[in-house]
Amino acid sequence: MTDEEILDRIRAEAAPGDLPAPASVEAVAELEAAVGHPMPALLKRIYLEVADGGFGRWGEALSLTDTTYQFSDSPRLVEAYLTEWRDKPGHPASVVPLLEWGCAIWSFVDFSTPDGQMWARDPNQRCLEHALFPEGVTLAERLAVWLDGRDEEFPEPPGVPDCPACAESSADSGLQRLN
Repeated sequence: MTDEEILDRIRAEAAPGDLPAPASVEAVAELEAAVGHPMPALLKRIYLEVADGGFGRWGEALSLTDTTYQFSDSPRLVEAYLTEWRDKPGHPASVVPLLEWGCAIWSFVDFSTPDGQMWARDPNQRCLEHALFPEGVTLAERLAVWLDGRDEEFPEPPGVPDCPACAESSADSGLQRLN
């Protein structure tokens, strides 16, 4: 799916009034300054041309400017990034939250990669040290999965060799997946 097709699908699949207005150039610049990297081009186009949040899985991408829309009860994206993620040990500063799946599970976009490599965090399946992992897909690939309705399961984390805490976390969770 091309970037244009993704933008068109996001617009077409939202009911009138479901998506907020696009974000301002200033809001994008504020986040880019906080992260220290430019927003990946596709993500920037979505925020500037389509909507300030409310897209993606279940329409829950965080807003850059507003927290009053029904799609998220999280703070503005820049606030979530600065207060919860940027200085977290083991969390790369370029990896920015995009949306929460529930149960402390998140999808992230790596701003240091032009195509927006996706990262995931699931502290219910892994120990906190290994909860964050690269998915091996780009933002465009992840959005295509969401737009095609193939988003029932959270990405499987890669194996972590010899980590007793991860093995215990997986056993405690019963390896249940979100639906």
